[in-house]
Amino acid sequence: MTPEEAERKRRHVWQCRRGMKEVEFVLYAYLERFYDEDSTAHRDCFARLLECQDTELFEWFTRRSRPEDADLDHFIDEVLTRIAESR
Repeated sequence: MTPEEAERKRRHVWQCRRGMKEVEFVLYAYLERFYDEDSTAHRDCFARLLECQDTELFEWFTRRSRPEDADLDHFIDEVLTRIAESR
């Protein structure tokens, strides 16, 4: 990981702090288990995800709704599957 990528990850750690524990669980699980080995495209999707509101993330993570952005929708599906399989 380059110094720039390491700094980006450090910023993401703080951005994962949320008001909803359910949302934090998914965000931190991805960051801790998969972020370092993931593609740049997935890291970029994660950064975009961190810009979203907690209520949106909760709805998406619990599959009560889906994001309009197809890339985010696919990324969320993949993250939730990977987290479930890694337990």
